Amino acid sequence: MTDWDEIVEYIHSAMQAVDEAHSAAEQLKQDTNHANFDAFCKKMAELQERQEKLKIVLDNEEAYAVDELVDALSMVFEGHRAEYRRTPRMRD
Repeated sequence: MTDWDEIVEYIHSAMQAVDEAHSAAEQLKQDTNHANFDAFCKKMAELQERQEKLKIVLDNEEAYAVDELVDALSMVFEGHRAEYRRTPRMRD
C-alpha cells in the first residue's frame, strides 16, 4: 500500500469518526443521560485521535515518504524493513 493510499485511509477513518461522533451527539440531544454522555465523550476522543494521526502524517509527508522508500529498499536488499525510521510506522 502506498503512502497516498494510507493517507486516504486515514482521511476515510477520520470521516467515519466524525459521523459516529455526530450520531452520538444526536443521541445525547434526544436523551440526555450519563450513558449517552459517556458514549459521546468516547466518540469525540476517538475522533480527536484519528485527526491527530492524520495531522502527523500530513505535517511530515516527506519524512514518511522517505522512510517508506528506505523500508522498500531494505526489503529488496536485506530481506527486512529498515530498523531506523524518523517517523512512526503507520502499520506493523
